[in-house]
Amino acid sequence: MGNYAVEIQNIARILRSRNLCLDTSPLTSHLYNQGIYRVEKLKFGISDVPRNTMPKLIMLNVLLDIAFEESDDDIPVSNYYFRVTAEGLDENHITKTSSWHLDYDNNENQEYIHPHFHLTWGGDILKDSNLGNVLLLPTPRISYPPMDIVLGIDFVLSNFIKGDAYKQIQSDSQYKSAVKNAQEKYWRPYMVSLAHHWCNNHCLQFEYKTSNAKHFQPTLID
Repeated sequence: MGNYAVEIQNIARILRSRNLCLDTSPLTSHLYNQGIYRVEKLKFGISDVPRNTMPKLIMLNVLLDIAFEESDDDIPVSNYYFRVTAEGLDENHITKTSSWHLDYDNNENQEYIHPHFHLTWGGDILKDSNLGNVLLLPTPRISYPPMDIVLGIDFVLSNFIKGDAYKQIQSDSQYKSAVKNAQEKYWRPYMVSLAHHWCNNHCLQFEYKTSNAKHFQPTLID
């Protein structure tokens, strides 16, 4: 817990210094309580609304909510909850909302195919929204590796701020170290388990002329 708390504090400092999160108390006030890591409504102010956003927005915030327990399983999380919510004001100052959640659902008795970890748009937060002509479906469920608090923050930054600004943050040695540690802990066993399906612990026998890892997952840290 000690090293993790220090990493989170370092990231909080970076977010404040970049004016991305004016209030980083959600990263420290309830970080670890009764065996649960938790961040509630960590708000990122997005100064550049992404192109092709509809309707046109004059302001955009992204909120991050995460809760999980550590476990001794191959993928070391349980009782997992992860949600990213985008809230924007349109030109008429009406709030518009969108949401994504990363579910951990290992129940095999599902009506539809459920990857154990899957990223989905929509969810309960949009059920009562005025959707206009938007069709809201609970599919597709896109396979995606688990994300803790560090990787959740990196997910928001890599998707909602411009590439140059993200690369500057990623080059910070403390940020880079925290993300690398999280990727090793949560992503490596997920990726290796997929590779095991084909190569059965003998992947080194395969030779590739080029490494495509960062083309497929550009936020990977060496």
